[in-house]
Amino acid sequence: EARQALETLPAALREDPRLAPRLLRLFAASPFAADIASRHPGLLQQLLDSGRMDRVAAPGDLAAALGEFIEPPLAETAFMSRLRLFRHRELLRVLWRELEGLATVPGTLRELSDLADACIIAALAWAGEALQARHGRPRLPDGAPCDLGILAMGKLGGRELNFSSDIDLVFVYVDAGQTDGPKPVSNEEYFRLLCQRLVNLLGQPTTEGIVYRVDVRLRPFGNSGPLAVSLPALENYLMQNGRDWERYAYVKARVVNDWVDADYFYRDVVRPFVYRRYLDFGVFASLREMKGMIEAEVERREFAGNVKLGPGGIREIEFIVQSFQLVRGGSIAGLRGREILRLLPALERHGCLSAEVVAELTAAYLFLRRLENAIQGMRDQQTHLIPDDAADRARLAVALGAADWEDVAFQLARHRDAVSRHFREIVFRGEAPGA
Repeated sequence: EARQALETLPAALREDPRLAPRLLRLFAASPFAADIASRHPGLLQQLLDSGRMDRVAAPGDLAAALGEFIEPPLAETAFMSRLRLFRHRELLRVLWRELEGLATVPGTLRELSDLADACIIAALAWAGEALQARHGRPRLPDGAPCDLGILAMGKLGGRELNFSSDIDLVFVYVDAGQTDGPKPVSNEEYFRLLCQRLVNLLGQPTTEGIVYRVDVRLRPFGNSGPLAVSLPALENYLMQNGRDWERYAYVKARVVNDWVDADYFYRDVVRPFVYRRYLDFGVFASLREMKGMIEAEVERREFAGNVKLGPGGIREIEFIVQSFQLVRGGSIAGLRGREILRLLPALERHGCLSAEVVAELTAAYLFLRRLENAIQGMRDQQTHLIPDDAADRARLAVALGAADWEDVAFQLARHRDAVSRHFREIVFRGEAPGA
C-alpha cells in the first residue's frame, strides 16, 4: 500500500534517495497521508519547495500560509475546496514532523490548534464579505460597528487540539442593533446567518471531505438557544442559569478571532463565573457527580480500549487538573489557565500535587496524546479506539518509533495504570482535591 502510493508520485520525488525512504515510512504509518500525496502530489511538492516540511510553524505562520493559498475572490465552492486542500497539506506536514521526530507533543497540539484557528478566521472573513454585500455591516444603536467573537471551547480552547477532532464553538456578538445595508436585518438575524454559513463552510462534506465538524451545543440553552448570542445575554445566562458543568467547560474558553470585547469577556464574564472568590462547597457535589459519570463510562466494556474515555485515559488527567482549577482557582491565580501541560507544574508549585505525581501524569499525558494523534492520523478519523487489526497496530508502532506493538502496549499499560491510581487517590480525597 505504501509502495503503491510512492509509485504514484512524480519521478523526482520517488527516486530521491534521501526522500523516498522517509516518504515510504510516512505512507506506511498513515494511509491518509498516502491517499493525499497520491491524489494531490502538488501539495507535497509545495511543502518541499517551501522548506516548511521540517520546520515548526511559528505563531501566525499558518494564517499567512493560508492567505497565500487562498487567492480571493473565490466562489463558495472554490473557497471550500481550497480550504480543505490547505488542511490536507498542513496535516501532511504535521504527520511528517511527527514521524521524523522533529516535533514535540505540545508543539504538534499547538500547530493543530493554529491550523483550526486559521481556517475558522478565513471562513468568517469569506462569510462576512458575502453577507455584507447584501445586508451591510451590523451596527449598534449609536452607529458603532457590532463585531462577533468566536469562542473556542474544549481542546481547541486550550490550544491542545488533536489530529482529527471536531471543534466546539460558541458565537457571541456585542449587542442588539441592525445592519446598514440595502436589505437591513437585525443583528441577531445577521449573526445567525453568518454563523450558519461559517459552520457550513467548515463542516459541509465535499469530494475533499470536511475541514472540521463544528459542535455548537455548548451555547446558552444548547440546541434550543440561538446560534449566536449577544454578550449581555451570555453574561446574564451564565450568572443566572450557568451550571457547574458549564463552569468546567468555560475553563478553556478562548477567543479565536480579533474581537473588540475579548478583554471584557475574559475579565468580567469568564473569571467571575468560573473562578469563584470564595471556596464554593456546592461545586463538590457536582464534581463528584461528574467523577461518577467518568467512572461509570470507564467500566463499560466498549471503552476498555479507548485512550480518551477508558481507564487511565486522557479525560481522567483533564478531570484531575480542572477539578483543582474549579475549587482552588478563585484564590490561586496561578491555577487559572487552559493548557494541561502548563497547569500540571502549577499544581506542584502551589502544593496541590507532589512532584512525583505531576511527573507521572505529565508523562502519561504526553504519551496518550501522541498515541491519540497516531490513531487518528492513520485515516483522518475521529476515533480514540486502539485498533484490533495487526496491520494497524504495526502502523502505530511505526508512528511512535517503537520496536513493535508489544512495546507500545507495555508503555500504554504502564501509563494508564499510573493515571487510574492517581485518579482514585487524588480526586475528592476528603472533601475536595488537595483537601
